[in-house]
Amino acid sequence: MTTSTIANNTTDIDTDNDIQVEEGTLGKLVMARLKPNQDLTESVEALCLQHGMQRAIVRGAIGSLIDAHLQYAGQNGARRMEVNGPGVEILNVFGEIGFTDAKSNPNPLQGVVADTDGKIFAGRFVRGANLSFITIEITLQEWIPAKVAQALPA
Repeated sequence: MTTSTIANNTTDIDTDNDIQVEEGTLGKLVMARLKPNQDLTESVEALCLQHGMQRAIVRGAIGSLIDAHLQYAGQNGARRMEVNGPGVEILNVFGEIGFTDAKSNPNPLQGVVADTDGKIFAGRFVRGANLSFITIEITLQEWIPAKVAQALPA
């Protein structure tokens, strides 16, 4: 499995591409149940630390949140929205948790949720603001990087 990080300068996309390809292997698999009132992001980070994983990817999640607090990119920068519950259903969670980079994203998990009327919303889960309603079942897998290489732009 290979992950890629791509950063583009929008003013000169042809000459200023910075593409890094990271090679590595998958390590241990952790399946856990979050209890009521546990924050999604903070709990995932705690699970990683508890199981000695410096980096992990979310393989899947199912469950519900009391309310969902999401962040997304708007025309004037980052915006936040609240999806009112209780009982906001988690449809998908994805992202990478990492403790080796001082510039790690403060809200590393992204996802899709549905409110009690079935309307669908997507964005980054805001740390400390997405509490489990009944339970959340989550599966994490350790990512063990081998090397990072510069790649030529496509």
